[in-house]
Formats: sequence, C-alpha cells, structure tokens
Amino acid sequence: MKNFTFKTVALLTLSLMLLSIFCVPVMAAVNSEEKVILKKSDKEFLIYYKDILAEEFEFAFSSNKEEQEANLNFTKSAKDQAENSTSNIAYIDETLYDTYFKDNKQAYIWIRNNSDEIVIKADLIKLEEALTDEQVELVNTTTKRIDVDTSKTSKTNEVIDGVDTTITRGKIVISGKDNAKYSYMILEATDETSNASKLYSLAEQVENATDTYEKLKLSKEFNELYTKLLPEDKEWQKVENLEIMQPEDAQKGDKYVVFIKEDLNKDTTIDAKFMVSVRTEEQGKNQIEEEVTEVVQSPVTFDSGMILFIVLAVIIVLLVIFLVIRKKQNKEEN
Repeated sequence: MKNFTFKTVALLTLSLMLLSIFCVPVMAAVNSEEKVILKKSDKEFLIYYKDILAEEFEFAFSSNKEEQEANLNFTKSAKDQAENSTSNIAYIDETLYDTYFKDNKQAYIWIRNNSDEIVIKADLIKLEEALTDEQVELVNTTTKRIDVDTSKTSKTNEVIDGVDTTITRGKIVISGKDNAKYSYMILEATDETSNASKLYSLAEQVENATDTYEKLKLSKEFNELYTKLLPEDKEWQKVENLEIMQPEDAQKGDKYVVFIKEDLNKDTTIDAKFMVSVRTEEQGKNQIEEEVTEVVQSPVTFDSGMILFIVLAVIIVLLVIFLVIRKKQNKEEN
C-alpha cells in the first residue's frame, strides 16, 4: 500500500511538472528582434512588437539593464491609431522621453502580459533606429514622383541568322517638364541574390502588405536598401529624347530597377521604376532561301508561226474525225 502511494504521488508530481511546462503562455515566446520603432515627433515614438500585437499588455522603461522589476513603473499598452489597425503597441510620450531617453536616446523596455509574466526583459530601444513618417511616405510615393509611361514599345529591324526580324522592345517614356533635365541608371533584378532583386521584391511586398507592423517593417528594409542602391554622381546617364530603352540583350520577363533623376532649376527629384522586360521577335522571309529556292514563273508566249501550225493541226484532226464518222454512217445506210 505504501509502495502504491509513493508511486502515485511520484506520477502525479511528474504529470504536474510536464503540465506546467506545456501551459506556459504563448506570449512568453516573444522575439525581441521582431520590432519596429516609428517616430512621430522629436519626443513621440510608437513601438510595435510583432508577437504581441493581438493582446493588451503593460510596459515600462529603465535606464539600467539590471533594474529590479519591483522598481519599474508599468503603463498600459495603447491601440495603434493607423487606419483599420487593431494592434496593441508600446509608446514613448514627452514625459517618458524626458525621463529615460533625453540624454543618450536609448533605454531598456520591459513588457508583461495580463498574467503579470515578463515576456520582454530589458530589450534595448535605440531611437536612432526609428523609422520616420517621411521615410514611410518615400516608400508610398516611389514610382509616383516622376510621371512616366511604361506601356510604350520600340521596334527595330535586324537580320538574325539570315532572317529579316522585327524586334519589339519595351521602354520608359518620361512626361517631361519644361527646362527639366533627366538622367537614369538601370539595375538588373533578375538574379534573386542581388540587392536590386531584393528591392524589387520589397516593392511588391510593401504594395501587398495589409498588416501595419508588416508594412512598417518592409518599409524600413526598403528604405535602407533604396538608399544603398542610389547611384553616385558618375553613374547617372543622360536621358535622350525623354526615352529610356530597356537593355538590348534583355529577354522577355527580365526584371529591372530603373532610377530616374529630374533636375529642374535648383530642385532635384529622384524616383525608382520597376520594369519587366518586353521582347518579341517577328521573323520575315528567309533571305538566303529566297535566293536559292525561289522560282519565278513567267507567262508562256509563242510567235505567229507557231500559232498557225497549231491551228492547222487542230483543223486536220477534226477533218479526219469527220471523215471517219461519215464513212461509218454510209456503211450503215447500205
């Protein structure tokens, strides 16, 4: 009986230990790296943590990484004010800024869930890493700052392997402004490992993003890569006739990032376009085969002597046939 009781207690204890392990709240697995800081003003910031956007929480700041939890002043999370957003976020207002960030622009954040469990412990917040509204706007207006038409094409005639071929290629036509000068640089974005390809992909992802956090995170990555890829002064090429042709060796479906710069008086505007190559080839007749195999059919002509000979021959044949028929009819009458 004692042995049975001991085994029962041991089994129950082990079960409770396992149960406590598996019942740890999901919010305890928050990844502190998955965050975005958005600057709203010099002393106001919003902090988005991907893993806790769906639930309310409390947060606190400290200047000391080793601060005791008992000394922290926790504040309730706020609702993001972005359109259609239901995200729960931490924030820095003027009071919190002056208390923790005024001197060195960084402090530590602590976050606990509704069960009073710490899910973020002393995560360093650097305000210098914050995304600005201006940067978000730059992403939203990319491809719209310089007016262009990407539906136009250009046709050229070439002889390829002896075949007369019409090649249609895509181009960008700029709706130019009076007295403005334009220049450009094209980056191939077909190789998925290149930075140009990554920027192309980010542009597509930002356009399709619906979640506030995801849109901000992608916007931050886009800005960093966009700035990195901006051409240096010597890399810009002059635009001729307000047209930017796709590379001659571009194949159908190849992707390109095209930076365009507009200089008007003392103002400079830079934009990026994302172009998919258009290329078709229409083959004409094979010029070599025409010279070798084409046969020209001329009308048949005869001189007057030949015509007279043929007419006489036809008359003689008809006369012979008439005489044979006549002779046969006479025999039948007799």
